[in-house]
Amino acid sequence: MSATLNGTQFPPEVAARLRTYPIATDPSVNANTPLITDPVTVKPYKIGKPQAVPVPGSKVDGFSEVYRNAHCPDRLVTTVHPKITTVVEAFDACVSEYKNEKALGERVFDGKTKTWSKVYQYETYGTIAKRRLDIGKGISKVVQDVTGFDSRQTPYCLGLYGPNCSNWILTDLAAQTQSIPTVCLYDTLGPDSTRYIMTLTEMPAIVCSVAHIPFVLNIKDELPNLKVIIAMNPINNPDIVDKPGQSKKDVLTAWAKKSGVELFEFTEVEKIGRESGRGLHLPGPDTVLTINFTSGTTGNPKGVVISQANVLAGTIVARSQSTFNHRGSSGFLSFLPLAHIYERLTIHSVLTSGIPIGFFHGDVAELLDDIATYHPTIVAGVPRIWNRIAGAIRASTIEAPGIAGALSRKAYTTKLARLHETGDYHHPIWDRLWSNKIRTKTGFDQAKTFVTGSAPMARENIELIKVALGVEFVQGYGLTETMGGISVCSPGDNTAGSVGPVAITTEVKLRDLPTMNYSSSDKPFPRGEIMIRGPQVFMGYYKNEEATKGSIDEDGWFSSGDVGMIDDLGRLYVIDRVKNFFKLAQGEYVGPERIEALYQSSSGLVAQIFVEGNSLETYLVGIVGVNPEAYVQFLSHNFKMHIKPTDLEAIKKTFSRKDIRDAFLLELNAHAKDAQLKGYEKIKNVTLAIEPFSVENGTLTPTLKVKRPDAARLFKADVDAMYKEGPVEVKSKL
Repeated sequence: MSATLNGTQFPPEVAARLRTYPIATDPSVNANTPLITDPVTVKPYKIGKPQAVPVPGSKVDGFSEVYRNAHCPDRLVTTVHPKITTVVEAFDACVSEYKNEKALGERVFDGKTKTWSKVYQYETYGTIAKRRLDIGKGISKVVQDVTGFDSRQTPYCLGLYGPNCSNWILTDLAAQTQSIPTVCLYDTLGPDSTRYIMTLTEMPAIVCSVAHIPFVLNIKDELPNLKVIIAMNPINNPDIVDKPGQSKKDVLTAWAKKSGVELFEFTEVEKIGRESGRGLHLPGPDTVLTINFTSGTTGNPKGVVISQANVLAGTIVARSQSTFNHRGSSGFLSFLPLAHIYERLTIHSVLTSGIPIGFFHGDVAELLDDIATYHPTIVAGVPRIWNRIAGAIRASTIEAPGIAGALSRKAYTTKLARLHETGDYHHPIWDRLWSNKIRTKTGFDQAKTFVTGSAPMARENIELIKVALGVEFVQGYGLTETMGGISVCSPGDNTAGSVGPVAITTEVKLRDLPTMNYSSSDKPFPRGEIMIRGPQVFMGYYKNEEATKGSIDEDGWFSSGDVGMIDDLGRLYVIDRVKNFFKLAQGEYVGPERIEALYQSSSGLVAQIFVEGNSLETYLVGIVGVNPEAYVQFLSHNFKMHIKPTDLEAIKKTFSRKDIRDAFLLELNAHAKDAQLKGYEKIKNVTLAIEPFSVENGTLTPTLKVKRPDAARLFKADVDAMYKEGPVEVKSKL
């Protein structure tokens, strides 16, 4: 890590904190172990045995005991091997073994037929390893030639702004070979946040897609430091012959020059690097790899400074808690935004494991076509995507009419019973007669591992996907500040609500929250704010020392802002948020995010939910975004209405019917019965909608967290109307 970055001094305690984690590996690994034996793999936990354990003597007043993974109770693992201390070294070790294997693949667009190819075209690990060196040299040379900044002497940030594609990954890998931190931008940040980030980081150069170049040039007057733009994809369409001076490249080059910016093609920069004779400037463990901006529910985005050591530790989580050894198959399908820490961690984990990566072609609405074309082995998604897939499977199988539906229901109930009894999602007969057909039809015939994160997901949908497709499906928990996941469910553990044990890289404890009635002495299990420490915890917030000191204490514990519970087997549950709670008229305090998570995880009907209440009312109301696939089945079963899940206008017309809302709420609360909500925690009236919360209407952050103040303002009229109408259900005795 550089002492400064753009004039910002990092707090000295950061380096001291990093030094508290000496190189440590899995107990089975030592310096003589071959680099690429990939010893950090899935370790099963025995049924009923602890998955995380308390550290003896770690209990202090106001906190729970400190918990560590049961496989490594005496250490926090920082690397896969003593000789590997950075992500660059981990990638190089992988390339040495898998240089001839497929690495990055894309579908090719035919400009004449306006169609995408039905096969993926790949570059090998050896090819991209060589290219990233040339690209890195080229970036550092053109920036130095244009601005005078030498990354070896004057650290600076490189912007990265574009869709999921090979050149995005190549840029990320290339920047690391020159120790240049990347700052990733994405559309859902919005223009104001994007402008703020580019200004704050003073980036002299940005690699961005052609589609984003006009936006960058439009705000150039506010970016005095920006001097270089590198187009991520070819500027001109090779199928179009323009008149001299009228091509897209001619127009953009002239516009850039007028704005005081030099515009380069990606291949041009690669050629410059290849011919430059320039050397590498390799990073150390504490070198900044990226500044990842996380936009909270209020205020400007905060820049989370993440080191090489942070990312290296993060990759261990995926490789130790899930099955990342599916070489020789299709590989990982990338479609979540690469600028999000969840996808970025997964990509780094895959790239250091020798697994192929295929990119979706850019349209989420056509994701199923990419799946059918790619046949992925590993997929990391979010509940919104998985719920749609579960809904489509449900509609075509167990909810189908006739013999096909009856056969599906028999297969489903048999496999589900086996899953509950043994944890096994396979069946010797029904896999062949039922699951294999669904796998082939959906394009998941090669699928082995699915991962979900970022929000709660209904258990019924997880179980449906597991048994219908015969795949490992795990949930995880993490934050941008912890370089993604710090816990992942153990394969075969079907406990509802659990996000698994803390990983071998991290330790956690719970802090008492007396104002919210959460305590480490709660029964049956301790509850409190999740505190996290270990090599995954970020270096600090960029140019925001006050926020850094407010989030990381002098002992290196990061305050997550999430409320958790740890059960008798050491498994973590995320049950609430620290700051979001209010008091009802009868004096009861309510944590809405905990209630939202319980409703969302208990019913496939719910795609989005916002729970609201205030001190003048005795009950809660909710704005619910329905899952169309599950909702039309609800209508069919309860009202004999037959609507296609794609007919959104017909679905919307049902929302105004009080009898439908009443029945929906009754079913919602029936689903949530196992959550043991108290009477005052149950929703008593509901407004239905299709995707009521979005980044576009200002109610979601780019990482899809609800901006509560904005949502409350937008839906104030609906909330007022529900309170005026009164509770749907007869008031129970509270």
